[in-house]
Amino acid sequence: MRKILLSCLLVFLSPCLPMMGQTKLTAEQQKQIVEKIDKASSAMKTMQCDFTQTKRMKMLSKDMQSKGVMYFKRPDKLRWQYTSPYDYTFIMNGDKVQIKSMKSTKNIDVQQNKMFRQITNIILSSITGGTLRTSADFTVELWQQDKSYFVKLYPKKKELKQLYQYLEIWFDPALTKVSTVKMMEKTGDMTIVNLLNTKYGVTINEKMFATD
Repeated sequence: MRKILLSCLLVFLSPCLPMMGQTKLTAEQQKQIVEKIDKASSAMKTMQCDFTQTKRMKMLSKDMQSKGVMYFKRPDKLRWQYTSPYDYTFIMNGDKVQIKSMKSTKNIDVQQNKMFRQITNIILSSITGGTLRTSADFTVELWQQDKSYFVKLYPKKKELKQLYQYLEIWFDPALTKVSTVKMMEKTGDMTIVNLLNTKYGVTINEKMFATD
């Protein structure tokens, strides 16, 4: 059960295979780009978008496709809701997490679980693109492909290293928003999530983040 819940929390993250034209930035270049990303992230108070998700598993010959909507409110409120092909919702509100489906609802106290604390930090960093300057959980590398930039995050902590090879966060050319989040699992399975129709500064009803 614990492994299933952890997979649900990170199901919208995934991997990227090496491609032609990718260049690793120097330390000075990385510093400059991270400053721009941090500035844009700090200015973001709320965010709303649609998303598409592609899950590739070695045991399946066909990719699993899904879509939904996401709501975020600084500093630590998130609603990740699948609308197709099934109804499934992950809500994070501070130290509280709720995983809800049509058949059941499970509440989790993040502070009582070290692994969940680490994962919630990953989720928030992935959505906002912030906290890249220093990271206790990951070794951070910044890469460029054509006009786009992406961050590669290699796990430092033992628990995360057992589950994941690395994560990637892709940004639009202006470095103002996250466009794609990816993760490679130790098993070789991968998930690719694209964020679409992103809106910032929108009013979001607090009931969207209720975990009671």
